[in-house]
Amino acid sequence: MSASRAILRAVVLAAVAVGVLAPTSAALAEPSSAELTKQIDKASHELEVVIESYNKINEELKATQAAAKELSEKTATLEQEVKEASTNVGQLANRAYKSGRFSDANTLLTLSDSQDLMAGLSVLEQLAQARNDEVAAYTATEARYVEEKAKLDAAEKKQKAQKDEAGKRKAGIEGELKNLYSLRKAAYGREQEQAVAAPVSNGGGNSGGGSNSGGGGAAPSAPAGSSAVVQFAYAQLGKPYIYASAGPTGFDCSGLVKAAWAKAGKSLPHNAAMQYNSTARISASQVVPGDLVFYNGLAHVAIAIGGGKVIHAPRPGEVLTIAPLNMMSIVGYGRVR
Repeated sequence: MSASRAILRAVVLAAVAVGVLAPTSAALAEPSSAELTKQIDKASHELEVVIESYNKINEELKATQAAAKELSEKTATLEQEVKEASTNVGQLANRAYKSGRFSDANTLLTLSDSQDLMAGLSVLEQLAQARNDEVAAYTATEARYVEEKAKLDAAEKKQKAQKDEAGKRKAGIEGELKNLYSLRKAAYGREQEQAVAAPVSNGGGNSGGGSNSGGGGAAPSAPAGSSAVVQFAYAQLGKPYIYASAGPTGFDCSGLVKAAWAKAGKSLPHNAAMQYNSTARISASQVVPGDLVFYNGLAHVAIAIGGGKVIHAPRPGEVLTIAPLNMMSIVGYGRVR
């Protein structure tokens, strides 16, 4: 075989190989539905931790803003007091400089007898004390102002840092959500489950693109103190998961808990870990409707409704649903105090 024919043969064989192998490689590159679901589960699990950390920084920011507002009002009041005290001391010094009427020498020279002398000394002592009190008041007020101003400056600096951090985390969440929704579109044909207007129960857990169809009806009974909580949560079934939201159009897990317990007059932070720290620890056997169940390293929380079930906002792309209480590994249980 000539060299040219050998080269031609090699080119043809390479072309055939490409034609045969390329479709196979492309086919292998397409993940299966099970693989996509696994990727969605992993991405959702990781994103939930990030979202709850974002909620936490927002809660901390709100606390810092409230503290800064209080410090600002206190500092403004002290600043005015410092100005008034400074004016009083300045006027006192000015009078002392211009008038010798109450100087020690002039006062003592005008006294005629021992009784007058004692009275004069008493007046001088009172005047001296008055002057000392004015100066002391100014000094103390100025010291308090300086202290509170330093606290305000620190709070404002912390507030700025928290705002910057929240902005970074939000940008990261938005990027991760795009990736997650892309996976859901590939796996289920849509990014978001269809919202359901009426309360329903599907008895499912954190499953992928399944529809929320099932029986509706009245909310389960609950103790008097948490009846409003369960009723509210039940009425939100079918609404979409919206990160960092506490309603009314959608919720994330801790946002649902916050909104539900607000109906019972209780104020909870918008963060699962903070909610855990704000509640009393109870055992599994003590759980009643309205109690909280915590999962995923305190990155997820649900509301118990009895019968071994909970209501929760599962994860981005899904809607609020009823699920088994043991849908995932449980960290602990909490009762709102």
